[in-house]
Amino acid sequence: MSRLSHALSRGLLLALSCSVAVPALALDFREAYERALRHDPSWLAARSESAAGRHEHALGRAALLPNLSYRYSRARNDSEVRQSTAFGETTQDLDYTSHSSGFTLTQPLFDAAAYAQYREGAALAEAADLSRERARQALAVRVLQAYTDVLYAQDEMTLAEAHRLALREEARRSQRFVASGEGTLTDQLEVEAQSQVIEAQVIEAEDRLQAARNELQTLVGRLPSTASLAPLQSTSPTMGEGAPALDRWREWALARNPELAAERQRLEAARQRLNQQRAGHLPSVRLFASSRVSDSSAENQVGQRYDTDSVGIEIEVPLYAGGRVLAASRRADDTLAQARHELDATTAELLNDLERQYRMVLSSRRRIRAYRNAVAAAGARLEATRRSILGGERTNLDALNAEHQRFEAKRDLARARYDYLLAWLSLRWHAGVLDDGDIERVAGAFAD
Repeated sequence: MSRLSHALSRGLLLALSCSVAVPALALDFREAYERALRHDPSWLAARSESAAGRHEHALGRAALLPNLSYRYSRARNDSEVRQSTAFGETTQDLDYTSHSSGFTLTQPLFDAAAYAQYREGAALAEAADLSRERARQALAVRVLQAYTDVLYAQDEMTLAEAHRLALREEARRSQRFVASGEGTLTDQLEVEAQSQVIEAQVIEAEDRLQAARNELQTLVGRLPSTASLAPLQSTSPTMGEGAPALDRWREWALARNPELAAERQRLEAARQRLNQQRAGHLPSVRLFASSRVSDSSAENQVGQRYDTDSVGIEIEVPLYAGGRVLAASRRADDTLAQARHELDATTAELLNDLERQYRMVLSSRRRIRAYRNAVAAAGARLEATRRSILGGERTNLDALNAEHQRFEAKRDLARARYDYLLAWLSLRWHAGVLDDGDIERVAGAFAD
């Protein structure tokens, strides 16, 4: 092994050692997901939205249940009563206190609007629960995306740091060789040019790493500056070579995807809202019972007390409301058509995303095999370059480039494996079959 290869290897080891944190501060994928369940603002907002939506069921049901109310009034009255008689006009001043109190109980017997409101509330409550499940599954995918983005940024940073350290050592060696007459100025200038490029790449890698960490921190909460992530295992478990065909995934998505199910419930809610508006043309029937006590409720009843109990049926028949019912019905019909089109658009978009993730799973497997071969080929090329240096056919710069290509192949292999895990999890998310067991399988792909 040439001294340049030793330098690059030592640079890589040093860069790797700088990224290793105290084990107690290491964060694996499972812990990151659990922390996101407690800290991610988007998830917490979705959970609160779901909790609010579940009350729609109770609100709709209230329209069908009995309504009991109590009313009390008390007033001081000063009244002047004028009356024309055969003897002329008489005036009487009345100063009295009146009061009334009573209970009224009503129970809808036939109310099409109230029944439609009940069914609308049930549909909205179901949609809220489904949206919450959709957000929970989406959180796992978002955490994995942010988690692997940090790991990939660390890989890029490690590669850039290692290359920079190796180039610095090579620059010092070239200067010594040129000073002693053993090296060429061309080699020295080439090393210096590459060093400037690498400096820029290191700065870019630092920015990408910080941006990736910030994105992860948004999900999981504040991370210590020394916290590290559990890396992907060198031989991560296979997530499922015998995956079902694409048509099977589509069937699962149409039947189980919580987002589609929520959209269907919202469509049902819009349909019930239309029925509710159309019910403005229909009569309603209510059973009522009241118990009322009144004392001096009018000028001609001063000093008289009435205790009245009533039970009966009240029928209300709408006749004309200035066109409000027709306009509200047409608006609700247009809203229903909008909900139907939105469901179609969501379904088409979901199936497209599902197919894209399905093909990404398949292509990522091929990419992993190709990059593994590339890593092996880069390693063989590096060994051949080192032997050629000993024979005088190659220069140290050739070894530097070969070593760099080997590290790049390893980095690209890691990216392909990250993409595979993300596509596999996203595929199950779109199909609506993602569960805690899948999260555990992904977590098992990362070393503690």
